[in-house]
Amino acid sequence: MILKKQLLCTFTNNLNYNDAIRELSSKYDILDKKVFVFVNENNIKDVYLTFNVQKGENYTKAKGTISIHRKKQTNTLYTLNAMNKLIEDENNGVFDKTYQLNWELYQNTIILTNEVGVKVIPLKLFSIVNI
Repeated sequence: MILKKQLLCTFTNNLNYNDAIRELSSKYDILDKKVFVFVNENNIKDVYLTFNVQKGENYTKAKGTISIHRKKQTNTLYTLNAMNKLIEDENNGVFDKTYQLNWELYQNTIILTNEVGVKVIPLKLFSIVNI
């Protein structure tokens, strides 16, 4: 039986990410026993922890945790809402499911939405923590 994975991301900061990892490992059954630690290249205080759980597991167990997706070829992390808004923005305000984003433009980033619109944050892998 093939295990379906769900990628989660927890938002934290450079002072608390080790505590956050301990909390995550107590609340989730983290597949592969790895947490990837990314920092915002423009503000190293912003830390993003990504990890896989079994699909269907409640991802809201830990505060500041969301479900995300990853485009492996470009190491792009994104939410579906952000991808849909990006398509709309790039396609003259029209959402089209067949529109193809140029993922190369978003290499090594996380794409999120906020009250203003789409936010593209450049990321750098800081470490991989084995738990």
